Amino acid sequence: MDKLKIENFNLKFDIKNKDLLVWNNEIIMSRTEEDYFKKMFIILEKLNLCANSILEIGFGLGISSNLIQKHLLPTKHHIVEIEANIFKDLLVFSQDKSGVVATLGDWRLTDLPEKEYDFIFHDAYDYGAISEYAKFSYDDHYLIFSKILKDDGVICHPHFGDGPVRDVPGFKTTIVERLKVSPITMWDQSICEDAAIVLRRKC
Repeated sequence: MDKLKIENFNLKFDIKNKDLLVWNNEIIMSRTEEDYFKKMFIILEKLNLCANSILEIGFGLGISSNLIQKHLLPTKHHIVEIEANIFKDLLVFSQDKSGVVATLGDWRLTDLPEKEYDFIFHDAYDYGAISEYAKFSYDDHYLIFSKILKDDGVICHPHFGDGPVRDVPGFKTTIVERLKVSPITMWDQSICEDAAIVLRRKC
């Protein structure tokens, strides 16, 4: 696999519209997540987090990107998307948004500036072997995060279900709130009605 294919790729989706992304018989993202994300970002706004410089990993249907713009009001909103067709949607989104920087590629292989971001939102779909995902463990991701996150910055990611949230070395994990949400259709067609808002800070 050459470097170009590792850094980004162009997929033939089973379904791709404004409400649903399906590839390889798996749901990458659906509009059913919107209620959860709306609740999440309303609560995050009330926390008055510093969010001048934001990195968002994965654009999907643009749900979180729109909510970040509405509730967190970043000066710089850097969005990295690995899939070329979704990236085209990101470019359309970015046209009338000041401060949005769009990058096509695998965020793990992108040259991101050190100690740049106040807030990182990570909601990337695992495309499996074609993205060489196995080369990067969960902890590897946080080694990268620790380099690009400001010392007082925070990381946020979706947590579906009512189960425990795993700890990560070098970070303090906080469950801000557990939520009951409108039914979310998960990647495997199962339904989820419990979710949480999770923040991680360097320790």
